Amino acid sequence: MATFAICVPDGKRKDGTYSVKIRLYHNRQRVWMRTAYYIDAKEVTRGGKIKNQSVIDSCENIIREWRKYIVDLGIGAEVMSAAELADYLRSKTKDIHGFRLNFKEYMRKLAEKKTPSTRHNYLVVANSLDEYHKGALDISEISAQWLSKYEAWLRDNEKADGTIHIYMTLIKSTHNQAKYDYNDEEKGVVRIALSPFTKYKLPKMPAPEAKAVDLDTIQRIADLEDEPRFNSARNFARDVFMLSFALGGMNAVDLYNLPASAWHDDYIEYNRTKTKNARADKALYRVHIHDAVRPLIERWRDPYGKRVFRFYLQHTESSFAPVISNCMKKIVEVVKFHRHYVFYSARHTYASLGYNLASYDKYTIHELLNHCDRDMKITDRYIERDWSNLFNAHDKIIELVDWSKICANRAK
Repeated sequence: MATFAICVPDGKRKDGTYSVKIRLYHNRQRVWMRTAYYIDAKEVTRGGKIKNQSVIDSCENIIREWRKYIVDLGIGAEVMSAAELADYLRSKTKDIHGFRLNFKEYMRKLAEKKTPSTRHNYLVVANSLDEYHKGALDISEISAQWLSKYEAWLRDNEKADGTIHIYMTLIKSTHNQAKYDYNDEEKGVVRIALSPFTKYKLPKMPAPEAKAVDLDTIQRIADLEDEPRFNSARNFARDVFMLSFALGGMNAVDLYNLPASAWHDDYIEYNRTKTKNARADKALYRVHIHDAVRPLIERWRDPYGKRVFRFYLQHTESSFAPVISNCMKKIVEVVKFHRHYVFYSARHTYASLGYNLASYDKYTIHELLNHCDRDMKITDRYIERDWSNLFNAHDKIIELVDWSKICANRAK
């Protein structure tokens, strides 16, 4: 009668984990059968017993399936050697205990299904994994200890806390998707048993620094003189930053993707990309076009009428935001800031000036930013938006800035 035992007969691996195997004892012979599971040293007692219940449960599922196959063999199993029986069982359940998944390849395949900007982030992380782990990276190798070592490597390579948080979040998302795709717990099929993110804790995203600039600073940005050379990075950064402010702190991805149909002469109507998939109204919003900013807007209009703005003619969607960030450095060289300054400061500044100088209450600012307050969701269903009120509030903020210099005739 064949018997089974779940064990870790081999020594500790270089990454500090143990390979879990199932020992088959049959006709006074022993065979150790490999599984797809690896566990941390902390999950093994001094006596070699496994403490990870998830792995134990997964291996027991395999053993139950093997017992069924042995019963089906009947008397034929009795004349088999342990090695012959092991080969037979492997052939019947190869897809389970022989499962392998190249994590980096899988991550790149997932990237193909994402939006351009998200795809870029996935590929950056996959490339980073190539640098850290040469060759194929099987998903079973990703343990809590492996993740901690990878995080330490990122820090040694001077990656910022925010960057590390994004990298590890994408790895977690990819790992969870793989478990969803390849496991079927209802049928007892657990090809990916380890849950390394149960023990490994994601590094916290650092609290963002205050990004709003004061009225004097934004006026100095608006008043920056043109650089004479064609395609000046500083001219581009100045215009795009002020364009975002003029349109209520519009994000770069929305500036880039606005379809021609969003244009309505005196306002732009669009669905905010960042939140449209999380809201029943698809984050629909209208932003008024103040006459003072029309020359700036017209400077960047799409001459072919495919989109509102012509940024797509010079940049890809994934490169647009990084290009803006790099060009912002040119402004920082001229306009001295005492705070952290990025493109998103336009949105922060719009909100801050609206609250502090235009004297609007926080609910109005909330509406102008097209935010969704969970506590107000039900109330919002009963209130029909009065766009004219929001247009007037928006105009009052825009009028805090003198747009005459930036809207003067300038070369594109």
